[in-house]
Amino acid sequence: MTLDLLLDLGLPGIVFLALCFWLVRKAVRAARTERDLEGEGLQGKLAEELRAARARAVAAQRPPLAAVEAVAPGDPAPAADVRGANPEHVWIVQEMAREGGIGAAAPEIIWIRSNASHAVWCERRHGPSREVICVARIESGTVVERWSFG
Repeated sequence: MTLDLLLDLGLPGIVFLALCFWLVRKAVRAARTERDLEGEGLQGKLAEELRAARARAVAAQRPPLAAVEAVAPGDPAPAADVRGANPEHVWIVQEMAREGGIGAAAPEIIWIRSNASHAVWCERRHGPSREVICVARIESGTVVERWSFG
């Protein structure tokens, strides 16, 4: 009776442990092979293509630098950068800048960006806070609210 019970319970347990041991050994061997392959790296024609692709990807992430001419102090101020700005919003911002310069010199607009309802721009002023970021909420061509951060 005891021998039958031992065989009924013990034999499947021993088979299960042996199977687990075998699977763990296979997994360790596969991991070691994978590590060795990664360590060696790809060789031959495929490796050269992979290196070239990586170099192209790195070059695409960094835009090329372009030389910018220095502006002499006596030269007129360059026009504002208006990439990504609605032309109607550009006109509104320029009008606000002209109106803001009645008592003093009008601020120089460095750049302008806008979406459907807001315009954002950078002003270079002649005072204690030289560069100020301004935001305006525009509805139907009229400035509803305006904020300045500087």
